[in-house]
Amino acid sequence: MKTRYFAIVLSFLALGTQDAQAEAYGSGWYGEAQVVVLHEDNISRSFRREDQVSELISSFSIGGGYSRKIGSKSQLILSGYLNYSDHDEFDDLDNLATSLGASLTYQPGSGYGAFWIGLSSRATWLTYDDNEAREGVFMDLDLNLNRRFSTSLVGRIGYRYLDMVHVDLSDAKELAYAAFDTAGHEVYLGVDKEVYPSVFAFAEYGYRHGGLTSSVSIGDGYVDVDYEAQTLDPVFDDCDPAMPTCDERYAYRVVSDMQHLDIGIAFPLRSVNLDVTASYFDAEAEVGGTRHKDWTVRVGVVWNF
Repeated sequence: MKTRYFAIVLSFLALGTQDAQAEAYGSGWYGEAQVVVLHEDNISRSFRREDQVSELISSFSIGGGYSRKIGSKSQLILSGYLNYSDHDEFDDLDNLATSLGASLTYQPGSGYGAFWIGLSSRATWLTYDDNEAREGVFMDLDLNLNRRFSTSLVGRIGYRYLDMVHVDLSDAKELAYAAFDTAGHEVYLGVDKEVYPSVFAFAEYGYRHGGLTSSVSIGDGYVDVDYEAQTLDPVFDDCDPAMPTCDERYAYRVVSDMQHLDIGIAFPLRSVNLDVTASYFDAEAEVGGTRHKDWTVRVGVVWNF
């Protein structure tokens, strides 16, 4: 099982030597490697219980960037990462992601309780071995306002714009794959709390309005979904041309009101940093009222160099 490889790598990083350096976000250049193992309960984001499938996902990423102070009030970070994700059961979802990002932080005041503003953007190119419909560029723009409320508590409020677009496709393929061409606006609230020296708990609640892709089997050839676009999505079925009774899967793009809650804890372990995060996702289609729920549990190990 391919996932075992990533579990072995994760264990190796967690037991790394004390000599490794972990100053990821100081001034100048920095590097970072990360291993993540994640369990997702409803990876197809289906509203039908019989269509919901869970998955174990492992990923390895490596990258880094350059951090530079701009005067006494601002900092700019440029970064790039390469990430490979391995799906335990649904191999067609294995992908390679290449991302480039920029982040600017500005603190107008100098007092301990002064707020600071963050602006970041990232573009991620997704490629799959045999899943052209999901390939494209995912763009993420984030604007946030942050403030320290005590020596151990930081709060933030922010806005995100998320957009997945296809690149260099013919008009016919653009139409055929349109269910995966989504965009959404999100507002969120978050807190970070140091519960013990170098041990941080964090939580974030977000509300998003926009496109959602959901995979559903068509059963007898008809499914009651009010959708903007649909795309044949064989990733989650075992259909064979010789099986005329097989229920094919389609991915549907619907406009939804979505909420998510992320809660986790992060702490150092020898020369690496570990984080454990649980996330819950709940979306309701704007037309038709179908509900799409999902939860994930994630364990990550980060090594800075």
